[in-house]
Amino acid sequence: MSKEDVPHISVIELNADNSVKLPANIAQWFKLADRFLVTIQGDTLILKRINPINVLDVVAATPDDEPPTMEDINAIVHDMRQQYRSGQ
Repeated sequence: MSKEDVPHISVIELNADNSVKLPANIAQWFKLADRFLVTIQGDTLILKRINPINVLDVVAATPDDEPPTMEDINAIVHDMRQQYRSGQ
């Protein structure tokens, strides 16, 4: 079953400790300690899971022939920060 097959409409409520509990059919798609970006537009609350950037993947993609320059490292850091901010 894909995420698109899961019913997207549920009623939840804000608890006294300012928490909400996701219905089981939605929570099953996430892991404990997943992080979410929360935005509000009017009376609509939007949750977007933040995908952590795997630094090891970035290192593995770096060519082995010669070490990166400081400019290369700065560009990588800049790209990673942009990806992090956009939640990718």
